[in-house]
Amino acid sequence: MRTLCLLLILANVLYFIWSQVIDVQVNVLDRPSRRVAETPPRIVLASEASTLSDERLNKEAKETPEASHASVQAERLSRAGGPEFACTSVGPFAELAEAAQAQAALRGAGFMPRQRVEQGELWVGYWVSVQNIATRADAEEALQTLRRGGIDDVYLMPGNDPSYTLSLGVFSDYQRAQRRADNARALGLEPTITDRKRAGSVYWLDVDLPEPGVQIDTSIFQSDPRKITRLELRGCPGEA
Repeated sequence: MRTLCLLLILANVLYFIWSQVIDVQVNVLDRPSRRVAETPPRIVLASEASTLSDERLNKEAKETPEASHASVQAERLSRAGGPEFACTSVGPFAELAEAAQAQAALRGAGFMPRQRVEQGELWVGYWVSVQNIATRADAEEALQTLRRGGIDDVYLMPGNDPSYTLSLGVFSDYQRAQRRADNARALGLEPTITDRKRAGSVYWLDVDLPEPGVQIDTSIFQSDPRKITRLELRGCPGEA
């Protein structure tokens, strides 16, 4: 009996050693993950770089159309190969107060701007309209359809014979213009969204640059992030 007990104890000891040392299973989660070879970056030719950059800018403009037009244009101008002016005109500004504020910002950035006024076009907003309606009767019917659908601030524009246009509003915010267009489209119409401009006196600031090719950081004009500021940077009058 004593021998049997010793044999059982020895068997248990051997089983314990075998299970803890020899028969060890590694958990799947404990195994090191396999490394996946990373794809090397594609070589981009210099001629492709400009095209890819333009595609990125156009995509950003579509995704955030309410963003400042000046910031997009400034990035395009800052790329190599852009125009290298010795004098840059910044504008147009609709109000004298806006031009004065921009003039102060330029002085704060170390420039000496000169103000001038000329006749030009000012961006008013995003215009939602239904255009190219064949007859006045069709235009009147579309007008009533919009009003029954809850769009009250719509009117038939005069002087469009032989085709007619319905104006559905002008919006400073692109998202609001898009919602108005979607509402009209749900009523069976085909609206369009275009830039609305008006003629009038505008103010420009001419800035002499320390050397040709120096770019003005247009972010200095964005004092109010809620307001859309559309500015252009171009050569001063007489600049080649």
